[in-house]
Amino acid sequence: MDMDYPVFDIIYNEGIFVGYRWYEHKNIQPLYAFGHGLSYSTFEYSNLKTNAENYKMDDDVLVKVDVTNTSEVEGKETVQLYVKDLEASVERHVKELKDFQKVHLKAGEKKTVYFTLNKRDFAFWDENTSSWKVEPGKFEIQIGASSADIKLVKNFCKFNANTN
Repeated sequence: MDMDYPVFDIIYNEGIFVGYRWYEHKNIQPLYAFGHGLSYSTFEYSNLKTNAENYKMDDDVLVKVDVTNTSEVEGKETVQLYVKDLEASVERHVKELKDFQKVHLKAGEKKTVYFTLNKRDFAFWDENTSSWKVEPGKFEIQIGASSADIKLVKNFCKFNANTN
């Protein structure tokens, strides 16, 4: 079969660090961070909680955080949830976006935003086994308005069912 375009290999030297992850890995501050948005409103984040401090590997992690519109005009805020693996056996991203929710708040209004993280949200691709892998260890939840504007953090542990 004749091809009408040249065949070539594309080599991605940045590895797993693409987009905002590359900037954070290189400790470079971009002009606008990933998730950055503009608003006439201002928002305050508070009361970050999880349903436990320690989890078995298959347990879901339930997260909730309060967001308050502290301005005099209504507005929308995109609440972003990032996860950081504090004890990874392989090189991982500084933080990984796992979920986000856009919340509409009237002036002075407060809402609670809920997230659920499942086992897959903690997995990484293991090149040795060609499969997804989740390791036990310490993790950090980061809640923010962008990848560079983290408002709250909370640590927790995931462990194998046969350990404490």
